[in-house]
Amino acid sequence: MMDKALEKIKQFFPNDFQFYQKQFKVIEKIPGANRIFKRISTTLDKEQIKDYLNEVRYTLIFKGLGFAIEKIEPWGKEGPDLEISRNEHYLIIEIMRFKKVYPGPPEFDISMEYISDYGDIQRDITKAINKIYAKLFQINKGNEESIIAIWNDDEDMNETHVKTAVNILIDDAAKNIYEIPDHLLFILYGSKWISTRSRQQLYCFPLRNLNQAYQMNWIKEITSSIVSELIQYAMSS
Repeated sequence: MMDKALEKIKQFFPNDFQFYQKQFKVIEKIPGANRIFKRISTTLDKEQIKDYLNEVRYTLIFKGLGFAIEKIEPWGKEGPDLEISRNEHYLIIEIMRFKKVYPGPPEFDISMEYISDYGDIQRDITKAINKIYAKLFQINKGNEESIIAIWNDDEDMNETHVKTAVNILIDDAAKNIYEIPDHLLFILYGSKWISTRSRQQLYCFPLRNLNQAYQMNWIKEITSSIVSELIQYAMSS
């Protein structure tokens, strides 16, 4: 199945073929890896393939952080994307990608709920809220500690938009508008951009007060890491 997935990678991303070939070989032996390979090999949508490659990216990120990768799609297709563990603590990971939606000022459409300008802050915060909210249901099926891991390919958005979205979700949950699962620890956010000031690329936005030392240690390790370095470590270890 991996070979068929690589054929699709060669078709859509010929310049990156060897890079993904190495990544696929690293995750090949993880239980459930063939589910990702099958999805890649059977889609004709380039953006959909990028979504699946994002799952590979975060699998390698967590491997690079020293987590054991227990299983891909531990509860099947309708459940979360990844199960990991470290020091007898198990985590469920729901992975998502913010893709580019508005390449420029959107054309008027009478079906649009509202009209926004290119790069509109409220539009982008609303997008983040809606996408995160939709994922709450996929991790609400079990009691294991969990994380929603976001990768942002939408250059109109940044970490401040997602942080604001998380704060709004927390406020709404406090008003009993809906319930945030008790086991959801934080939203993990990453993109290709690295802060020139802090050298930070990954951000963690907790959904409640986290008082366990191991939880705070995870956040410290994540937020002090560079994605390319984690992936390189995962591929060489």
